[in-house]
Amino acid sequence: MPRPRKCRRVCCLPKETVYVPLGTEELSGAVILTVDEFETIRLIDNNGLSQEECSAYMEVARTTVQQIYNNARHKLSVALMEGRPFRIEGGDYRLCDGASHACRHACWRRQAAAEAAKHEGGSKMIVAIPVDENQRDVCESFARAPYFLFRDLEAGTDELKVNPASDAQGGAGLQAAQFVVDGGAKVLLTIRCGENAAEVLQGAEIGIYKTEAPTVAENVEAFQAGKLSPLTHFHAGYQGIR
Repeated sequence: MPRPRKCRRVCCLPKETVYVPLGTEELSGAVILTVDEFETIRLIDNNGLSQEECSAYMEVARTTVQQIYNNARHKLSVALMEGRPFRIEGGDYRLCDGASHACRHACWRRQAAAEAAKHEGGSKMIVAIPVDENQRDVCESFARAPYFLFRDLEAGTDELKVNPASDAQGGAGLQAAQFVVDGGAKVLLTIRCGENAAEVLQGAEIGIYKTEAPTVAENVEAFQAGKLSPLTHFHAGYQGIR
């Protein structure tokens, strides 16, 4: 009698489960990507984990992760090369409860729990966001943003401050990061962030989350609902680009 397959631990279900090429109206011939296959793509390709780290997170052998990952990459290549739609469904998996020691930054549930613990401990939960000139949208540049909004989630109050690094001749990322630290922020919501700035922010134990919507209000609401993912990829810098 064959041994039963061990369920693979995954963080959460994907936000979107159906992808269709432009101009295609039906799902006939769709490639099926399982949830556990999707998770290996998220952990290895998106979060930058090694196959060994991925296997620890999913609580299966590294050789199993390698096979799941290879299957996922092959299916994605078929969908892209043949212009076929694909769906994410099924598989042998169980949802993570955020309690495993292997979670670390890969699990948004653990991140949310850590931020909630800080909040309940009595310290203010202040969220910082780089803001565009219209004072409504998230600025694409963290370092050169005209403003930073500091939102006190407990009090429901906002403080819009001019970013002193916006016109800096050099080291704008470091200056902007220190400005966020000095502003008492516990969380940063941003589209992207440089490596040097990220080191300053992480050294101050500030959580960094990737924004998903255009406006500040939409992203604050998404963060409070636990819908934003931690930002794990940091660029090396845009020398000479403002």
